[in-house]
Amino acid sequence: MVGRKFRRSESFPAPKPSGGRTAAAKSSFRARCISLPSRTHPLAAHLADDLHHLLSWTSSSSPSPDARCISDGLARLHLLLAGLPDVLQLPHAQDPLRRSRHRSPALADRLLDDFLRLADAHGSFRSALLALKQHLAAAQVALRRRDEPRLASCLRAQRRAGKDLTELSSAVRETRRRAQPAGFAAGTAATTEEAEVARVMWEVAVSVAEASETVFLGVAEISAAATASAADATSSRFPWAAAVLRWRARATSKSLKKKASPENGGEMLSEEKEVEKWRKAALEKLGAAEDAIGSLEIGGELVFRSLVNVRVTLLNLLTPAF
Repeated sequence: MVGRKFRRSESFPAPKPSGGRTAAAKSSFRARCISLPSRTHPLAAHLADDLHHLLSWTSSSSPSPDARCISDGLARLHLLLAGLPDVLQLPHAQDPLRRSRHRSPALADRLLDDFLRLADAHGSFRSALLALKQHLAAAQVALRRRDEPRLASCLRAQRRAGKDLTELSSAVRETRRRAQPAGFAAGTAATTEEAEVARVMWEVAVSVAEASETVFLGVAEISAAATASAADATSSRFPWAAAVLRWRARATSKSLKKKASPENGGEMLSEEKEVEKWRKAALEKLGAAEDAIGSLEIGGELVFRSLVNVRVTLLNLLTPAF
């Protein structure tokens, strides 16, 4: 990746000490390491740290990250993208990009297309977060009221939102899987400087796509876990739980209370407690998922705006002025 190309260290061996040196002199002699920076474009140097932090997060995140981990990923995405428009305005990045529009139009179009895909994906992600938060809140209300038809409707909507997130992850995966354009290689239609700038931008787009895929799938996992918990708490999932709830409704009748035996009533109350325990656990998971998704809204909004700014900057640089 880009981070591996920024700096190269070359170690020169120290001369061997002469045989007449004392042991103290030998122990005090140290080999010196001279680090020489490799020749690379300044654009890569500007983005090195932020890109490295994002790549390290993507490689170290678990398959099912929690809300705190996802929030950290969104923060690193925003940190990389927020400063990119200003860097692209610098002459050593701006001039090669403008020249590449005339020398390699396909290469410029590829950059514009990749960042447009990413901006669209994060725009949809922002909408999905809002929809999920609303569905989770509605599911909690339905579960408290024991309104099973309403709860089933909320859970279906929640599953659809989770499916949309999975489809978003597939969309950004296509950006990551697309091969590096041949125009990035030196010696083609673009000059070495133009190819280096385009390569850095391509690697940024791939890194953003990879991190975005992890974020989208992580939110989908949080939603799926809450949906499964709420589904387990419904009486339609457990026939005996439905019988308990029906018994509770009948138990309000005075005549039924008189006819019910103490043994049967004690058994029903015990089962009812189990149902209430599951319902309470489901409410806690739904509430935790709502809070988690709500905490990601600001980070998702910042990443989306940053991507829009990057795309607009690229469009201004790569679109010919008439």
